Amino acid sequence: MTVDIAVILVYIVLINIIGLRFSGGSSVRDYFLGNRSVHWGLVCLSIVATETSSLSFISIPGLAYASGTGFLQVTFGYLAGRALVAVFLLPKYFQGEYETVYEFLQRRFGPASRRVVSVIFHITRLFADSVRLFATAIPLTVMTGWDYRVSLAVIGGATFIYTFYGGIRAVIVTDALQLVLYLFCVALGAYCVMDELSLSLGGVFALIPSADLAFVSSGLGGGAAKLFGSYNLLTGVVGGAFLSFASHGTDHLLVQRVLACRDVASAKRAMVASGVVVIVQIALFLLFGLFIKVLLGGRPFGSSDSVVPYFIVNHLPAGLRGLMLAGIFAAAMSTLSSSINSLASSTALDLLRLEERALTERAKVGAARAIALFWTLAIIGVSVLFHDSKNPLVEVGLSISSVTYGGVLGIFLLGRFARGVDARAALLGVFAGVAAVVMAMAFTAVFWLWYVAVGFAVCVTAALAASRAISWGLR
Repeated sequence: MTVDIAVILVYIVLINIIGLRFSGGSSVRDYFLGNRSVHWGLVCLSIVATETSSLSFISIPGLAYASGTGFLQVTFGYLAGRALVAVFLLPKYFQGEYETVYEFLQRRFGPASRRVVSVIFHITRLFADSVRLFATAIPLTVMTGWDYRVSLAVIGGATFIYTFYGGIRAVIVTDALQLVLYLFCVALGAYCVMDELSLSLGGVFALIPSADLAFVSSGLGGGAAKLFGSYNLLTGVVGGAFLSFASHGTDHLLVQRVLACRDVASAKRAMVASGVVVIVQIALFLLFGLFIKVLLGGRPFGSSDSVVPYFIVNHLPAGLRGLMLAGIFAAAMSTLSSSINSLASSTALDLLRLEERALTERAKVGAARAIALFWTLAIIGVSVLFHDSKNPLVEVGLSISSVTYGGVLGIFLLGRFARGVDARAALLGVFAGVAAVVMAMAFTAVFWLWYVAVGFAVCVTAALAASRAISWGLR
């Protein structure tokens, strides 16, 4: 165990040294956007690392263990959604030279819309990333015997150092390195399975049931419940496209990365290429889960999320356990650092309007760092609330993005294409979209991948109807 902890500590020290080496923060623009000079390849890897949390590292292999590779169909939609972002939204963002994605809403609908949607973003990120942070603390607590609050403080503190001093440039560079590390750990885990079974790669594949490898399902033949209520090609492509269109086109956590690119062409390359990388990454995660299934003979688990931690604790030697946990750390820290910086960016620029204040650039950067500290402490503090796995807030935290994404995507596309819709109608549409998804979750069996589409449809319909009613009332 001492060896494992030493490996983790070495990783934490190295990633902070590297992050500080690539730091930048002479101005607010540099701190939050890297002076728009970051190479698209680094941005591409940062996008993938940011959306890949410790939950992905643990849950996706577990999902493959329990139900096969059907989740891979979702990644086709992810790629399609990013292509839509590249075509319809990124040119507008670069044309306006926006510093946050919500500045687009102010130019189109006024400052109130910018503030409202920014607040939605803050709530989304706080809860969702608090859950992800807590998920990372669980294996660390199990392996070290530390109190989970200590584990949370270690992970949060380790991430905060280079994020605080380095800004977005340090975050993007470390994201890219952390992606390489956690994918290496997945490959290493698969190799350890082969070594324990004394089998070649082909030998392991020969033992995987063909049904588990059949990742494409039409969803036909089971009625509407099967077609719209499970992982299949329609749900994956359409639902995944809506989810990715919303997350990568309207969530500042992800859009901030592409705003750091040199120009719109670079941003488009980064966005679309990230979709290809995600397909490869998810495929590796799923295959890792199937390899573990072969090793364990498909033995049942109370929760599929227990599969990877069980494998790490019981089937890896000292040192490799620490390296694998460092991989989980890498997935978590890449998301957490990006979240801290994007929250600080939106707070400073969307809510506090820091750029407009009569302060020196040094004072503005100092304020930006203070805001980053606040959000670090907030995420760690909220993470403590999830110590009880039966707490329904866990489910809320995991699903909150899908609850809000549909309405937010709706207002962005209304702003982009519906010139006759004003701010009142657009904001009404957002709230209607969020309310519709909440009701769908509470009272229907709608599959989670359709939440964004439902919220989007209700948002646009409500906004257009409200706009028509307002215009009639003014006549």
